[in-house]
Amino acid sequence: MIKIVFNTFLGLVLIFIWSRFVNLEEIFHTISKVDPINLIPIFFFLLLSPIIRAVRLQIFLSEVQKIKLLDLIMLNGAAMMLNFLIPIRAGEVAKGIYLNTKYGLDLGKAVIWVFLDRFVDFLVVLLLASLFVGIIATNLPPTFAKTSLIIFVIALTLTYLAVFKINLSKKIAAFLPFKKLTHFILDSFTILDRHPKDLFLLGLITLLAYLADGAILYYAFLAVGQKEEILRMYFAQLLTALTYLIPAAPGFVGSAEASGLLVFSGIFGINPNIASAMVVLLHIITVLFVLIFGLIGVFSLKLDLGAILKKALKRT
Repeated sequence: MIKIVFNTFLGLVLIFIWSRFVNLEEIFHTISKVDPINLIPIFFFLLLSPIIRAVRLQIFLSEVQKIKLLDLIMLNGAAMMLNFLIPIRAGEVAKGIYLNTKYGLDLGKAVIWVFLDRFVDFLVVLLLASLFVGIIATNLPPTFAKTSLIIFVIALTLTYLAVFKINLSKKIAAFLPFKKLTHFILDSFTILDRHPKDLFLLGLITLLAYLADGAILYYAFLAVGQKEEILRMYFAQLLTALTYLIPAAPGFVGSAEASGLLVFSGIFGINPNIASAMVVLLHIITVLFVLIFGLIGVFSLKLDLGAILKKALKRT
């Protein structure tokens, strides 16, 4: 609860800082001229993105249990709503609880598998971000590509050791604290012990998911009268994903506006008012989409939100 209060305060501070760099009147004037017809592609790709990631999670868990794709799509909707409204990773906990109650998977391992599935996003972001710097002109420092690549190599090496070198990892873990927990986590990694082509498929699906995310930004800019290159928006989405590592207020109030200004104006040089108009518009659309999709998911799967939030708060 303290974390939520702190994040809320941080969000309000970010809103104040953001408002000092933009013209609010111009932003809302730009939004008022948006044709609702132009919002249809945004809603389409907002839906397509979690569907693609549901396919990835289904493949990810296929060695353990056959999960219905529709269940995972609805579960992604519910998780999106929980993570959006209460950003304490309650969505991942919700997935673990549902997989435990509906499909009988071990709760602890299910939660770890869900986080591992999301970790694939992080690996892909690091790799692609380091590659895109050399292709697309930005205001990023020259060391960004090297830093991203180094972090990617370290993360990939640790993942490789945990997945394919379980015995070696357990020997190393013997010298670390929390031995039982570490061994439990390493045992959970065995789900990934499959043919490399399966891991390649997971990475390919993640690329497609980020393409859908980039299309959301592309059409959101079109809606406010700004045409951007899809490749730039793909890269922008990758960088935006990295900002999600920073603590966020409920509803990402302040966080979305501040990170949007940083990425689109600070890094890509887009006019701050145009960029902020797009971000505010997309923020409003996302709230509507997440609430509708999330509630459909919650009622469809009959999730106990009280139990989920109770477990999530214990983990904060």
